[in-house]
Amino acid sequence: MKETLDRVDSDPVPSNIARQWKWGLLSAVLLAFITSLPQIYLCYLRGQAWNGSCAYLDTDELPYEAYTNALIDGRPRRNDPYTGRDGGQFETLFSIQFLPAYALALPARLLGVSSSTTFIFLLPLATIAATFVVWWLLLEVTDNTLLAIVGAVGALSLGTAAAHSPLLIFQDITTGYDFFPFLRRHVPALPFPIFLASTLFVWRALTRNIAWAAVAGLSFAILVYSYFFLWTAAVAWFFTLGVLWFLARPNDRIKVTCVFGILGGIGTIALLPYVWLLMHRSNIANNVRILEPTHIPDLFRAPELYGALALGVLAYHLRRRRQSYHSPKILFAVSFALAPFLVFNQQIVTGRSLQPFHYEEFVTNYWVVLAVFLLFGILRREIPKRIIIYLAVGGIGIALMLGVQAARLTRSSNVRFDEVRAVALRLRHENLNGLVFASDFRLTNSIPAISRNPVLWSRHMYTFSNIDSVEQKKRYFQHLYYSGFDENRLSGLLRTDFFARWEVFGAERANPMLTANPEPISEEEIHNATTEYASFVKSFDAGLAGNPLLAYAIVTPDRDLSNLDHWYERGEAERTGEFIIFPLTLKVR
Repeated sequence: MKETLDRVDSDPVPSNIARQWKWGLLSAVLLAFITSLPQIYLCYLRGQAWNGSCAYLDTDELPYEAYTNALIDGRPRRNDPYTGRDGGQFETLFSIQFLPAYALALPARLLGVSSSTTFIFLLPLATIAATFVVWWLLLEVTDNTLLAIVGAVGALSLGTAAAHSPLLIFQDITTGYDFFPFLRRHVPALPFPIFLASTLFVWRALTRNIAWAAVAGLSFAILVYSYFFLWTAAVAWFFTLGVLWFLARPNDRIKVTCVFGILGGIGTIALLPYVWLLMHRSNIANNVRILEPTHIPDLFRAPELYGALALGVLAYHLRRRRQSYHSPKILFAVSFALAPFLVFNQQIVTGRSLQPFHYEEFVTNYWVVLAVFLLFGILRREIPKRIIIYLAVGGIGIALMLGVQAARLTRSSNVRFDEVRAVALRLRHENLNGLVFASDFRLTNSIPAISRNPVLWSRHMYTFSNIDSVEQKKRYFQHLYYSGFDENRLSGLLRTDFFARWEVFGAERANPMLTANPEPISEEEIHNATTEYASFVKSFDAGLAGNPLLAYAIVTPDRDLSNLDHWYERGEAERTGEFIIFPLTLKVR
């Protein structure tokens, strides 16, 4: 009986894709509308005053947009839109993970659209692609049309909650973390559907035609040059599934060896140039990524807890029903619940851990929800329609809640980004070249993503690794100095402002999530930092004023520019909205 069950379950299920694709597309379009609510709301609020800004779901989208904008303008792969230092000798985070940016920039340049417009369209398209792949995967493995439709929306919506422990889900939803993490642009949004599809291709290689392993390998090659946390997670999942299948199904061992041999061969070829690129990074890049030496186990991440719960329920069910765990479908589902343990504990062997919260938010959370839907469809052949209705209402309800919350909580920042966009557009359209000092926080972060101008300082400047932490802090102090800040105002910022703490004390001190051993910032350190800034102001000289050399100042009328006027002559003012653009000339001293 056991052998019969294994044989029947491993036979390929007749594909319903051709007949049912409309339902998969319908669920994808529905979720795309929900995830687009922040953009729709922004356009509604701004009305005819809308300047074409995309609705940002994560502030880290700005440097990705800036890099894409530079590529649209025809700048080289190793570009730095923040400092303007293109063609540097070192590789950066962006120049290594270049495929998504080029996939957006090349058609954008051909069609003559901006990076912001490209990001606007990327969000619904990425949603549709990811939802369709999840629907396809669920339909193929469970052969349940209704569950596939519901699960496609539910997996991508519930994945947000699965990134957080049960006690923190509702607290985090109200405090503004990423509402649809997989849609952060342009990564992981653009390669995420490919990441999901690679699991489907492996399934087909193991249960249908081994040739699908080559397609999975090509998908992996794309991931390697798209996003580090996706391709490394894919390796962990490949390993998990391969070991499970090899141990549980002795008769398939030759096939398993061939499938994962093909994957390994293509993956090795893809990784050789990648390793070469890594060897040409600067040391600054390693500091930026915060690679920690540790062998400490990490067993209580939320996806691990949910995965353990799913495995426990499965074990109880199999024991009670006396069913075989050797089933290909069960092994496939189990791999998604088990892989998070490997992802979060690889450092026990390797001794290195790199910001594991990325896996918790972008990868393993979706794995465990997918495992639950797969197991539900596999273990319950006949699912009552009322259960499907409950799942549909729950999945769509959670998606709507997330979409509405995202629109509401990002409203003020997105409106502000659109307001300041008009100034950056003027720089671009009038070809006002040169480095810009902008007193407004959102404007100085937006200019490289919209215009061709570098800036004196931006909080995202460090991501391109062309400047070290010393120069980053110096530029931040210059920005404060020209903005009229004294040490007392900085002292207040260092107690309340996340970005000020980031610039002065470093990313790992300001954001405890970046390190396994966070160190709180003490009052003594704040006092020392304000003293350092006071000394910087007192010793400010012509050398600092001219390095870097400012070409424009963009400020509001109420800004105190006495420090700036001490070193620069302001030219004729041009008004754009609430801002004034001054051309600057360094005074001869």
